[in-house]
Amino acid sequence: MDADSHPPEFKAPTPVRRTPLPSSAIKDATAPKERSAIVRYLIAVGLSSGAFAVSLVLLPWLGSTVFLAFWPAAFAAAWFGGFGPAVLASLLSVIYVLSPALPTLGVGRDAAQTMVAVGGFLLGSILSSWAFASVRRERFKAANAAQVNAELAKKLDDSGTELAQQLEESQSMQEEIEASTEELAERTHEAESAERFTRGILESISDPFVVYDSDWRFRYINEAARKVFSVSPNREKELIGRSVWEMWPELEGSEVKGKMLEAAEKRSPVSFEVNTAESGTWSELHCYPLPDAGLGTQWKDITQRKRAEESTHYLSEASKVLASSLNYEKTLTEVAHLIVPHFGDWCSVTILDSSGEPTQLAVAHVNPEKVQWAHELNRRYPPDYSASSGVGQVLRTNQPELYSDIPDELLAAGAVDEEHLRITRELGLKSVIIVPLSTLDSTLGAITIVSAESGRRYTDQDLDFAMELARRAAFAVDNAMHHKAELEARQVAEGANEAKTQFLAVMSHELRTPLNAIGGYSELILMGLRGPLTPDQRADLERIQRSQRNLLSLINDILNYAKLDAGRVEFSMAYVQLHPILLELEPLVTPQLRARKLSYEYQGCDATLAVWADPEKVRQILLNLLSNAIKFTDAGGRITIDCTVEGNTAEVVVTDTGLGIPDDKLVSIFEPFVQLERKLTSSNHEGTGLGLAISRDLARGMGGELSVESKVGDGSVFRLNLPREKSTAREQQLT
Repeated sequence: MDADSHPPEFKAPTPVRRTPLPSSAIKDATAPKERSAIVRYLIAVGLSSGAFAVSLVLLPWLGSTVFLAFWPAAFAAAWFGGFGPAVLASLLSVIYVLSPALPTLGVGRDAAQTMVAVGGFLLGSILSSWAFASVRRERFKAANAAQVNAELAKKLDDSGTELAQQLEESQSMQEEIEASTEELAERTHEAESAERFTRGILESISDPFVVYDSDWRFRYINEAARKVFSVSPNREKELIGRSVWEMWPELEGSEVKGKMLEAAEKRSPVSFEVNTAESGTWSELHCYPLPDAGLGTQWKDITQRKRAEESTHYLSEASKVLASSLNYEKTLTEVAHLIVPHFGDWCSVTILDSSGEPTQLAVAHVNPEKVQWAHELNRRYPPDYSASSGVGQVLRTNQPELYSDIPDELLAAGAVDEEHLRITRELGLKSVIIVPLSTLDSTLGAITIVSAESGRRYTDQDLDFAMELARRAAFAVDNAMHHKAELEARQVAEGANEAKTQFLAVMSHELRTPLNAIGGYSELILMGLRGPLTPDQRADLERIQRSQRNLLSLINDILNYAKLDAGRVEFSMAYVQLHPILLELEPLVTPQLRARKLSYEYQGCDATLAVWADPEKVRQILLNLLSNAIKFTDAGGRITIDCTVEGNTAEVVVTDTGLGIPDDKLVSIFEPFVQLERKLTSSNHEGTGLGLAISRDLARGMGGELSVESKVGDGSVFRLNLPREKSTAREQQLT
């Protein structure tokens, strides 16, 4: 039933008013209503006195009938006053008759006759008075009875009417009572259903739920709470009514009691978390004030969630540590110190050295003195890596080991001697996790995590966390080792490249000197300084000069590429206008164009267009492109050069109508020493195959790009893209 609902108003039936007859009415029904005794006796006196007076008046005529007037007086006294007054009147009449005032009675009579006359009068008057009094009494009784009956009839009539009304009211009330009873039964059923429904809801809650009254006594506990309290349903009554503080006095002064009191006093819900260090569990409590000043408390086990949060936190921190340095010895030591003391009391890291032997890399504990002591213990009692359990077994099998509880038998089995066992026992080891540091193809070491002083017992979830931590650490170590190997290999390669560059520089110098001499002396002979030459001699000298120039160009290309490959080419970057550079290219290639009978056209460029580049390198790239186009374009062909602008990039386009490039060569022609196949042309094209490779590297060195579009038989289009704006990042790279 709702707290705000009320049963229908109940009216008690009006009781039947039964008016009892008063005692005076009952008395009047059995005796006539008479005047007061004094009045009645005064009437008797008055009547007898009146008779005496009448007798005095009638004395001359009375004779022996002296009692003539007294008989009516006695009768009247009996009628009006009753039997007592009639007797008094009779006695007074005798007294009056015997008085000297009425001497008539004694005339002619003796005493006996007088006494007979007096006696006869008394007897007659008394009997007559009794008869009159009886008649009078019956008359009054009948009158009173009639009156009482009338009153009783009236009262009965009134009572019947009232009783009928009360009966009608009683029937109406009976109907109301029946309706109220039905409604009450219905409400009771609803209340019972609501209670069953509410209890069902509370029982269905998987978390423990408890209700306390205002005096902190248990009022209700659900099934989950009964399991926590180890209370059976039959023994639940033993808990109900008991004080929570009485059952758990250790809560005194705790955060739990403080928060519960806060919720009860402030009448507002309170939620908080509690860590039970002894069992390593976490609980989340919710306190709900109830309308009757009681308190409902629900709590749930959040140990899994808290440990997951803890794992996520430490994995995140470990990842930062592992990524902070390529010195894996340092990072693994920092990881060991990260684990202690929140996840473990001890942590050690073992690494396999280059010969595959285990080496203890790091040991961590909150107390530095214990770390030194551990190193000394490890020196005195080196670990047996050949044992069937422990670090050695994990390194051999690449499988983790979890010891949730360490019995004394396990300590005794691993001890070398009594002293070793004693020291091991003093450590107070409670639980151990050993996980391998392994990658997909190798085992690098192992991490050992130990619980001692904290009393924590490791679970499978803790093992999963340790495995993930070890996996990340292993990959970091593996990457660091590979990086170290790559760094060493790069240093070796850079050393070899330096030696190669120095060799090429020396070789080019040594070769240039005789080649320059050959070219110089050939020129002198051709000038006729040594005498006249025959046509065959002149043709031979010209062949010698061509070979000398070709060999010198080859040496220069090789030296330039070696410098680019070694990163020794210097760029003098500046804003350069393209139009002057493009304009001066034609005179430089005109002899080659005429020799190949090719036409050339510069299609113009905006005189204000400038790029951020090294002008000499731009000129060198364009000359290489034009020379390459001239070399692979047959006589009668055409070569054009143009420039366009797109956004922050300027593009110089060199187009020829030459042989074209196969699709499978469009990428490889920019690789060093790659040339088109000789069969594509009947001409014997000289060169090293380094021109395009050098040109692309120079373009990229200035923040640009060199690309090609071509089809066999349709010529080629080379595009040189250069930035129009200065790039800070590129400048820093060049610097």
